[in-house]
Amino acid sequence: MASNLTVNVHPGVYMNVVDTHMRRSKSKGNAQEKCMGTLMGYYEKGSIQVTNCFAIPFNESNDDLEIDDQFNQQMISALKKTSPNEQPVGWFLTTSDITSSCLIYHDYYVRVITEASARRESPPIVVLTIDTTFSGDMAKRMPVRAYLRSKAGIPGAAGPHCAIFNPLRVELAAFPGELVAMQLMEKALDSRRREATLESGLEQLEVSTAQMIEWLERMLSYVEGVNKDGEKPGDAQIGRQLMDIVTSSSNNMQPEKLDSLVKNTLRDYVMVSYLAKLTQTQLQVHERLVSA
Repeated sequence: MASNLTVNVHPGVYMNVVDTHMRRSKSKGNAQEKCMGTLMGYYEKGSIQVTNCFAIPFNESNDDLEIDDQFNQQMISALKKTSPNEQPVGWFLTTSDITSSCLIYHDYYVRVITEASARRESPPIVVLTIDTTFSGDMAKRMPVRAYLRSKAGIPGAAGPHCAIFNPLRVELAAFPGELVAMQLMEKALDSRRREATLESGLEQLEVSTAQMIEWLERMLSYVEGVNKDGEKPGDAQIGRQLMDIVTSSSNNMQPEKLDSLVKNTLRDYVMVSYLAKLTQTQLQVHERLVSA
């Protein structure tokens, strides 16, 4: 059942891992080719949400593997204070494949996460491997894989004699705020300087309204295609969702009240935007007069 889990990784996790890889130690005496850290998130039915992560100091250049347990425990405690809903759910390693050292790392995280969890049994502990060298078949996409360890043995034996890392499905998930940030950064791909400027409030409102109109037109086209001689196959789930949207919209507010609310809100927004720009201009004039 655990192998059917889906690992939903949020954008901030990928950014933290890549940033850690770029900032890793490259000195001759303490060069690190890999980066390792703890994954933070929470468990849901059928999935694991990985919302945050942090790197921990470790060393595998010597014969004995070394992990800074004190640093890891302090970071977990600090993050749980700022985000009580998050807990350690696994660990990550910047590598292209599972190695023999992963067994030792995983045993360490089993102990840490079991102690930090309120469950009686050990929760599913995910291993996330991120190949920052882009090796393999994915030349234009960073290979990301997730695994869940399970023990195996011979039937009738006293105990398991080996461990198997079963692959899990990995999906990109994002909160509404993260989605807005990703869309803004995507605009910088077409810029030579890789920069994106924030739009003003009215421009953002215009873009959002245009997107809403586009979605409504797509919904209308789909409904007309289904109702008109069955040009498009109908989907009962989509139909129920559309019915819920129409029902909630008609029950909550009448069209006249909605139109009045939109107009009044727009007037208030324009007034606040005007006052903000006026205040900004006055501050700039004051700074120039003081510095003159």
